[in-house]
Amino acid sequence: MRIDITPVEDLSPADRDELRALTIAVYSPDVIATLPATEVTWAPSQWAVRVRDDNDRLVSHVGMLTRDIAVDGVSTYIGGIGGVKTHPDARGRGYAAAAIRTAKSFFTAERGVAFILLVCLPPTVPYYERLGWQRYRGTLLVAQPGGTIPFTTNLPMVLPAHGEAPRDGTINLCGYPW
Repeated sequence: MRIDITPVEDLSPADRDELRALTIAVYSPDVIATLPATEVTWAPSQWAVRVRDDNDRLVSHVGMLTRDIAVDGVSTYIGGIGGVKTHPDARGRGYAAAAIRTAKSFFTAERGVAFILLVCLPPTVPYYERLGWQRYRGTLLVAQPGGTIPFTTNLPMVLPAHGEAPRDGTINLCGYPW
């Protein structure tokens, strides 16, 4: 397994094609039809964690970004994880877990974030809990083209980094979700 973190702006056209192919493999039209969040405007990632298997095939990806948000009205610098995907043929081998651990290390060592946040579908909550994530039970506010709204499509989860991760209250992402 080989893992790298690359700024999204530095991905080559071939890298982007490879990532698109992984996305299509994970999110087939049948899968997309079952997702509740098809009408959400998402924030783009700033970095891509890419995991390759021993045959140098891209098998997993985690998108990352940082942002100043508001936690109960207090400005807080956090990391965000989104776009977690592993090729269906490569699941259950620890690729996504390794990518998420790499993202946490990057956020903690390189970016000094207070905590990390992701949103996920309910069936994936136990997976993230096994990796140390905790459910955020408060209100998550996000920007959408019509204004700021409560985000209820997916479930928010948090992971402490340089500070405590809130478990309730109000988090305003001050932008699109990831």
